[in-house]
Amino acid sequence: MSKQDESDRSSLPILHFINKSNKAGLPSNQKHEVEVVEENKTESTTLNDIDTKSSMENNNDEKPITTVSHSRRVHFPTDDSQLRTVSYAPEPLSNRPLLSLGVTLQRYRAACQRLQLRPLNCLLDQLGTMDDGRKTFQDRLDCLKIINEKLDLKHIDALEEILSRCRFHTLDFESTTIDDLALSQLFDVIEYYESCTHINLSNHRSIGFQGYQSLAKYLRKTNCLERLDMNSMRFDDNSILGFTRSLRLSTTLYELHLESCQLNGKMLQKFIEYLRSCISLRELYLCDNRMYFN
Repeated sequence: MSKQDESDRSSLPILHFINKSNKAGLPSNQKHEVEVVEENKTESTTLNDIDTKSSMENNNDEKPITTVSHSRRVHFPTDDSQLRTVSYAPEPLSNRPLLSLGVTLQRYRAACQRLQLRPLNCLLDQLGTMDDGRKTFQDRLDCLKIINEKLDLKHIDALEEILSRCRFHTLDFESTTIDDLALSQLFDVIEYYESCTHINLSNHRSIGFQGYQSLAKYLRKTNCLERLDMNSMRFDDNSILGFTRSLRLSTTLYELHLESCQLNGKMLQKFIEYLRSCISLRELYLCDNRMYFN
């Protein structure tokens, strides 16, 4: 082996495997290195403990104060001496322009053409011959009748062109076939535009549970409905429960017509029991129901 190889090997680092408790076999300079490493570990452990304690103290400081040393009370003046301003929520339809019935009829025809729908003849005849004495959008026309027709979602979209520009005292949908989904959309349109104060849904046999839910939502949100006609309806236990619950949510309905609905016996008892909490109702018409109690 050459001297150059021996010199190269002497320059390589030497590893010593010892126990932590036994440092006697190490050279003096390596003992010093071990001691320095252990001191560094001790210092890092001490710093970690200090950081942990400080974080715990900060967490204790951030806890909410649940009690105070003295009682606190807030007093408000009994008069309006400190009142500065009064603001009211803006009405979304307060500045809506008034359009003539001729323009409204043109908009309805255009909507039917866009939806590929045949316009209802009853609407064309009424809008063409109706006496328009309105001066503002808030003024109401007499009555709009849609009787013995079949309505779907497209018809409701086209009808919105009329209801968004004209308000009526009465909307008459007697004997009209309309499913629950279209009825829900109709109630949304009538509620938003405040289209009527009297709505007639008599002889509407296809209304289901979802339709009564939509009626309950409409009665809860409307501010102008005063009369509701639901004559010649057929109620069962579930539908009478949903219907009377919807009546309890109304704050403006004061006249209700339920004529020829076969409300008698236990059905009538349930109806009266549920109707007691309807605080706004003043007139109830129940003729031709052959009423009797079991």
